Amino acid sequence: LTWLGWQLANQYNELSYANHFKSAIAEQNLVVGTIAQMQPTSTGKARLQLRMEAIGEPEGALQSVSGNLLAYLDSSALSALNYGDRVSLVANITSIEPPKNPKTFDFKRFMHFKNIHYQTFVKVENWQLLEQANGFNLFLIADRLRDRCVAILQKHFPGDNELAVASALILGYRDEITEEVRNAYANTGAMHVLAVSGLHVGFIYLGLSFLLGLIKLDRKSWKITKTILEILGIWSFALLTGASPSVLRAATMFSFIIVGRAIQRDANIYNTLAASAFFLLCFNPYYLMDVGFQLSYLAVIGIVYFQPKIYKLWYIENKIGDYIWKLTAVSLAAQISTLPISLYYFHQFPVYFWLSGLVVVPVAVVILCGGFLLFITEFIPGWNWLLGKGLYGIVAMVNKAIFLIQQIPGSLVTGIWISFVVMLLIYVAILGIIIAMNTRQFRWLIAGLGCFTLVGFAHFITQWQAHQQAQLVIYHTPKHTIIDYFDGKKLVSLADEKISEKTLRFANQNYRWFRRGEPVESVKLVESGGFEIYRFGKIKMAIVDQVDTNPSVEKIPVDFVLIRNNPRASLDELSEPFDCQKVIFDASNNWRSVARWREDCKELGVAYFDIQEKGAFMLSLNKN
Repeated sequence: LTWLGWQLANQYNELSYANHFKSAIAEQNLVVGTIAQMQPTSTGKARLQLRMEAIGEPEGALQSVSGNLLAYLDSSALSALNYGDRVSLVANITSIEPPKNPKTFDFKRFMHFKNIHYQTFVKVENWQLLEQANGFNLFLIADRLRDRCVAILQKHFPGDNELAVASALILGYRDEITEEVRNAYANTGAMHVLAVSGLHVGFIYLGLSFLLGLIKLDRKSWKITKTILEILGIWSFALLTGASPSVLRAATMFSFIIVGRAIQRDANIYNTLAASAFFLLCFNPYYLMDVGFQLSYLAVIGIVYFQPKIYKLWYIENKIGDYIWKLTAVSLAAQISTLPISLYYFHQFPVYFWLSGLVVVPVAVVILCGGFLLFITEFIPGWNWLLGKGLYGIVAMVNKAIFLIQQIPGSLVTGIWISFVVMLLIYVAILGIIIAMNTRQFRWLIAGLGCFTLVGFAHFITQWQAHQQAQLVIYHTPKHTIIDYFDGKKLVSLADEKISEKTLRFANQNYRWFRRGEPVESVKLVESGGFEIYRFGKIKMAIVDQVDTNPSVEKIPVDFVLIRNNPRASLDELSEPFDCQKVIFDASNNWRSVARWREDCKELGVAYFDIQEKGAFMLSLNKN
């Protein structure tokens, strides 16, 4: 099995294909391919996953190739192109770059596990639609049907936030979700409701089973037909909602359950989960590295194992109280199994996850059922209008409740940074305690507590290292300058006066958490019309944004000169007032200016560091 997994993973990697387009990339390329996926970006551009068919130079012959290309087109492509269309691009193809700031989101790794390794940015005049999608294609049919359903929701949901939540919850369509809504649901622990998963597939299965069960036939042929219809129903829903790893897991698992019931075999839920995971990983081994896939399986295992045990701890006679406690037990069970990996990936803990679960889970069922009823009754104007108004009101109330929970003081604990080893230790500790409770053997409890002790020791080590650190970091942030100086756990930050909080967080938030930095001073960098001198420990750095109009006779000794904001001058003019070891060019400068300054550095024999090319400048200092 280990060998099989290794072979499948190697064979699935498109870079191992003999006819992959990587060997045919030229300085300028003519590309022909089919759109396998398309979605808007935060900047309004269209991001296409292109299944490559041919490549060649613009004036030369084309050769047949394979592989996937990530293409960024102008916003007009969103309305002009669809899934399955064949397009041609004149493009400069480059490999996807690794992150240029420490501990930030690794887009290169993320796309690697989607089997995409190259990208291109295409101008409006350099792409062309060759052929619209035609013929029978399940994914194309599902994509068009989903667009039709989204259009129906748009008629009944005038509010953007309500439309985005309804589209995500019912159809798995998340392109319209704003950052505000996404943060609200994530910060309250309710984001899982907006990702179509086992909850949605389960209700589709129950609905189909109920409707088909109304047909009372004892014939063997009907039992086979019913089984096939149930499987087709849940897989049609999976395709309609985009076939994400979580919905594929649920559809595969319910398929095993349906077949098991048809042949009168009681399914062990753990075997069902294992079988569904095995078949999905045979289909796509890279699902194993998908965060949604991991969280989905861990959540289900946690609910199956822990929920009955938690629920039995408190007996409530009142039916409403019992129902609330049952939902709370589900939230607690899922949180136990997913907390370590959630802390590892997202570095935060939503304290009121149980409260958001009480709000969104029951209502999600109503919205899901009401949404499909809305699609079915589209041609009944009066009833359809009334149902749409009701659903809109329910979604609006859910959004208000989520935003209200988010505003509760202490609702979110952020900045929790654990390593992969610590995450594994926590899971081993939980597993040891579970075995101890089931076997009544004290040694397993000792093993679990020992792992927790190691977690505490690892925390002590990281805290001690944080107090001993001294580091200067100049981040890679296009058109901006961001500098952090860590002196123990104290953090001094320098940033542009006009930089947005979102840009600042994206560049340095994760690294600040990793370094356990606690901001004590924030300095706004303004246009000085010359330069400013800053001291970081024993290091002196001049930050230059213009030529000094009143140069001193003697040169100022500094360790580094940082040139920012693209001053229109030669390197000799900018660095003339200083006696320095190295010149640094940050990402606020134009690449043409940096290229010219680099040539000047080579001619003058001056050491330099180009942040645009190499990523963040990081210098560890001697704290003593």
